[in-house]
Amino acid sequence: MGIGEAEAFSERLKRELHALEAANVHAILESEPLVDEVLQGLEAATSCVDDMDDWLGMFNVKLRHMREDIESIESRNNKLEMQSVNNKSLIEELDKLLERLCVPSEYAACLTGGSFDEARMLQNVEACEWLTGALRGLQVPNLDPSYAKMRAVKDKRAELEKLKATFVRRASEFLRNYFASLVDFMIGDKSYFSQRGQLKRPDHADLRYKCRTYARLLQHLKSLDKSCLGPLRKAYCSSLNLLLRREAREFANELRASTKASRNPTVWLEASTGGSQSGNSADTSAVSDAYAKMLTIFIPLLVDESSFFAHFMCFEVPALAPPGGVANGGKSGSYDDDTNDDDLGIMDIDDNDSKAGKTSADLQSLNESLQDLLDGIQEDFYAVVDWAYKIDPLRCISMHGITERYLSGQKADAAGFVRLLLGALESKISMQFSKFVDEACHQIERNERNVRQMGVLSYIPRFATLATRMEQYIQGQSRDLVDQAYTKFVSVMFATLEKLAQTDPKYADIFLLENYAAFQN
Repeated sequence: MGIGEAEAFSERLKRELHALEAANVHAILESEPLVDEVLQGLEAATSCVDDMDDWLGMFNVKLRHMREDIESIESRNNKLEMQSVNNKSLIEELDKLLERLCVPSEYAACLTGGSFDEARMLQNVEACEWLTGALRGLQVPNLDPSYAKMRAVKDKRAELEKLKATFVRRASEFLRNYFASLVDFMIGDKSYFSQRGQLKRPDHADLRYKCRTYARLLQHLKSLDKSCLGPLRKAYCSSLNLLLRREAREFANELRASTKASRNPTVWLEASTGGSQSGNSADTSAVSDAYAKMLTIFIPLLVDESSFFAHFMCFEVPALAPPGGVANGGKSGSYDDDTNDDDLGIMDIDDNDSKAGKTSADLQSLNESLQDLLDGIQEDFYAVVDWAYKIDPLRCISMHGITERYLSGQKADAAGFVRLLLGALESKISMQFSKFVDEACHQIERNERNVRQMGVLSYIPRFATLATRMEQYIQGQSRDLVDQAYTKFVSVMFATLEKLAQTDPKYADIFLLENYAAFQN
């Protein structure tokens, strides 16, 4: 395109531009109503937007308040839920506590007024076990310390203590009367004791069987109130002591009455005694056999009674050696057919009794109780010793050996009083034998009254006869007793011999040689 054409083209564009502007102005003028309508619409829209903004602001405020209300409600709900959980737990704990505080009617009736007959003992034991557990359950640490301060718990504990005191009092009174009635029944029946012409071995099997019925009750009484055992032990000892002393007295009386033995001379070394008197001594072995029989029957019985008492009355001491061991003196034979009955032994009352939980206080208390149980029975043993001494004083030697054998067999703590009894018997026998030795020494010394005696003194050969007889009676440890007697005899004999020799100095040497030679031979 050339330059002329460009100018023409520019002019053309200008014309078209003016035409377009004119058209635009015309169009604008024509669209003014529409613009007004649009402006009115925009104003209305703006007004609606403003209204919506106000409403949204209001809704925002309301929503904020609602959110706060919801949060408050949620917080309260959470607290209520926690409170509900706590209340449920509290109710469960209170139910458990109420269960502890509740006293079953059957147990309450049993503890306050139930019977103690044998048929009802299982219920009594169950009630005791429940009461023990209930009292223990209301004590710290088994009970939360905060509960222990509650009034209801304190009141219930006081109620249980009252139940305990009532039951312990009733049970103690029953057992005291029961022990007395058992013994009274046995004492009233003569068939339990030795009678004329019939020695009867004491049999306590039925007595112990009936007592064992209440062994568990005694253990529970100890658990509930240990102080109640003291009076019960005294009541048992007092009652059984009457029975044991009666049995020993009747047995000893019949034993002496049924033993036939001639009395041997008590004068062995008297100068005026005939020569044949001391040579023809009667056999008095039945006397020492009777004494041995008394020990064979009663020492194991007393040991068993001591052991049974220690277990039955809940002493925490070691068990005794079983019957039939060294406690019976080691003798394998028996004097009566019924001595082999095996019911004198103590049976285990409870497995817990095998514990070696010994205390010195319990052992001291046991020894004091055994003193009450067996005291006085020694008098009947002394009576047998005195009776044997009157028949044949030399039998003290064999009785001393028998006693020593039994004494060496008593080692258990619960048989302490039996050892004391045997020790007292041994001392009694030694004292009686010493009495015989002293009298024989006086018989020797009375030879001094014969101012002029020639030849062998009469007490020299008589001493030989006496020594021979004494040697025959030696058993066990009685050798020491005899040797002490020999020492005293010989010293008195030679002292008297020297005094008699001095009365005639001219023949003193011959007199002494004759007597020394006779003594050696």
